[in-house]
Amino acid sequence: MPKNSSKAIPWWLSAGEELCPHCGQLYAYEIEFRCPDCDSSSCPNCKRSHADDRIVCVVCVEVLSDG
Repeated sequence: MPKNSSKAIPWWLSAGEELCPHCGQLYAYEIEFRCPDCDSSSCPNCKRSHADDRIVCVVCVEVLSDG
């Protein structure tokens, strides 16, 4: 007979409590990304690599591309 395992899921797999301002996804605070240009917070999915090999948020990558 299979065992009923009711283990809690790891924190990095849960939805988290922080709301990403760019995509609206919930994420765990511990994996938050802070943009070095504007200091905004975002989930790890909303960080982008710019042409000069810097990692920035989706808003700053658009500003840098336009300017």
